[in-house]
Amino acid sequence: MKTAMKNIRKITTVMLLASSLACTNGFEEINTDPNRADQATSAQLLTNAQYNFSTNITDEWNNGRFGMYYAQYWSSTYYSDESRYQIRENTNQIMWNTFYTDVLNELHEAQKIEKDSQWPGHQNRLAISEIMKAYTYHFLTDIYGGPIPYAEALNADDVTPVYNTGEEVYAGLLATLDEQVKTLDAAAPSYATGDVLYGGNVNAWKRFANSLRLRIALRMIDVKPAEATEAIRKALDPANGGIISTQEHSALFRWLPSPPNNNPMNQSFKVRVDFSMSKPFIDYLKQYADPRLPVFAQPLLNTNNYVGEVYGRENSNASSNGDPTLVSLPADYAVGATAPTIWLDLAEVKFMLAEIQARELKVGLTGTAAQYYQEGIAASMRFAGVREENINAYLKKVPYNAAKWKDSIGSQKWIAMYTQGIQGWLERLRLDFKDPITGKAIFALPADGSLDPDVTDISKRMSYPLVEASLNGTHYRTAVEKLGGRNSKGVKNWWDKY
Repeated sequence: MKTAMKNIRKITTVMLLASSLACTNGFEEINTDPNRADQATSAQLLTNAQYNFSTNITDEWNNGRFGMYYAQYWSSTYYSDESRYQIRENTNQIMWNTFYTDVLNELHEAQKIEKDSQWPGHQNRLAISEIMKAYTYHFLTDIYGGPIPYAEALNADDVTPVYNTGEEVYAGLLATLDEQVKTLDAAAPSYATGDVLYGGNVNAWKRFANSLRLRIALRMIDVKPAEATEAIRKALDPANGGIISTQEHSALFRWLPSPPNNNPMNQSFKVRVDFSMSKPFIDYLKQYADPRLPVFAQPLLNTNNYVGEVYGRENSNASSNGDPTLVSLPADYAVGATAPTIWLDLAEVKFMLAEIQARELKVGLTGTAAQYYQEGIAASMRFAGVREENINAYLKKVPYNAAKWKDSIGSQKWIAMYTQGIQGWLERLRLDFKDPITGKAIFALPADGSLDPDVTDISKRMSYPLVEASLNGTHYRTAVEKLGGRNSKGVKNWWDKY
């Protein structure tokens, strides 16, 4: 934690390369010599933060062996420990450190530069960094079950920051997003370079911030309904700039065809095949002849058949070892060199609107839950390149069921969030959905059992890195007490009521 609080890693050649882009068109052109740069600019630091964040949630460890397993999109081809909830402590530590050191501190330093310079548009640039900080803390607090270093986390003079509760973090995030949406001014300058996500487009950042407010509010709505409803109302108020409402508005980090700037999962698959499609996911797609199946997965070699790997099978010769004649492997949609990292997209927003209407929140929406549900499916399928006639045929097979709205929305939102392993897992926990038509379970228990005695079905959180107990012991112990006295993956997140 000391490293996370005090040090900022040197800007590498790769990231300086990335920082030269003016928008999401790419970052091939080098306009800064990384070997001669005396001081990083705020634009370069923003690019570094966006690159580091996207890598942290996309790579083979945090996405492949954590998120994609816990959401049961993928199974292990041989080394199954993580799918059975036995983590590698060093990778957990790296994930934690990357969020704090290589994302949040980079943004913090970018803001320092803007505050010192006061160049025209600095308020917009400060707000964009602050929104991204909120997005990062949102991941951290949900991954680790609530309490995290937050209010004191970026104070370089305090190497033992207090852990704020999950409720406190969420309240802070909503307040921050409210403030930044009001600060953003499309009439003023913004980032001319460095913003890989939106090219400095202030209106796009407003829509992203409001859409993030919807996600945060719905995640906590079962325990704080009044506060959540108010946040939703503000997010949907047209005076605040709108929400993501077209695919072009979606927040996507776009990778390039060649290393080191290609999709991190693509690079992983060049070395070895550790991941296959999971049997629960493949079976559910096949059950309703989902036209996204051939987009998401590869058929068995020289066939038109799709087979998912048994989830959580003990390391043995019974595993496929990634043999494409035995099991379906992920297709380019997930592991292609340029497959984008999705931060928040149109399909998710549509499903959130469906849930708002299903809950009858009365926040000014004019569409029905069924309408938004269908629009969510259609948005996902269009992004996957599915033809309109196939979309319409599929919608008839999976009609919206108002009496089982959590099952209808949850199951389809889960499919649409394929590749977003961490968020797919969190939505699985929150909505506890089953198949709305048959009522049967979608997910499977690990075939050969959990390797964590505290976890019988699915990990509810990621345990804190063990080094926190020694580096920030007093506050770490207080945080663990708030989790019931155990740094356990079996302890529910504070918003996970059901």
